Amino acid sequence: MASYVSILNTCGYSLLHHWANASRLMEDPERAEAVRAALDAGRPEDAFEGRELALLRYAAKLTTDVGAMERSDIDALHAAGCDDGEILEVNQVVAYFNYSNRLLNGLGVSTAGDTVGYYKETEETGETA
Repeated sequence: MASYVSILNTCGYSLLHHWANASRLMEDPERAEAVRAALDAGRPEDAFEGRELALLRYAAKLTTDVGAMERSDIDALHAAGCDDGEILEVNQVVAYFNYSNRLLNGLGVSTAGDTVGYYKETEETGETA
């Protein structure tokens, strides 16, 4: 969710950091590449289905067209198998990243000098720590 919202908001700082972690946590480079390509293209249906796809569509609308949100958006999530707790959690994550993306973009924050991603590979094993 964080990466998709950051893509939709063109927030390079947030995307760079959160995608680095998400792709490592997937532990499947091919899947990570497919997910990133789908999200970059605005076509989450290319890599997701079911509940995940419904939640990503909800996140996109909440990010790009919040004024058009309707009860039917929540009904669609329920129909896809999402419960109210899951919907609330995604709503909060999306709202937070919309806020933080606007904060970062509005202040012109860049990645210059940053260590990207929380998870670092150890030099000896190549494993994530």
